[in-house]
Amino acid sequence: MSCTAEAACLLNDYSVRNEFEKSLAVVTGAVVGERVTPEHKGRYEGVTYTVKLQDPFRGRVSPTFELFSENSSGRFPMIKGMECLLFIYDYGDVLAVDNCGNSGLLTERHKELHAVRDLARDK
Repeated sequence: MSCTAEAACLLNDYSVRNEFEKSLAVVTGAVVGERVTPEHKGRYEGVTYTVKLQDPFRGRVSPTFELFSENSSGRFPMIKGMECLLFIYDYGDVLAVDNCGNSGLLTERHKELHAVRDLARDK
């Protein structure tokens, strides 16, 4: 199962470098929980995932943090136990992942993870 889904993508440049620069944080993490989140403040209902931080590369997040994925074409579905590379954005009052970008399962994102490590080392 993949961490990504199809959606209308809004950025013109989804290179690892560009997404790294635009992200609030870039980390690896493991999904440790999830809960249904009702519609709120004009945002669709969705799922809030609890993620345990593994490796931070850019920005700061708590050792355990939450990511929201709304039930729309922009959803970024995850399952408990998944380990992912995550490019995190501020989505109003919650954190979220752009499913059009480079986020995804660690087992499927070797090239992107290598690029992120290089970018983090250069900062």
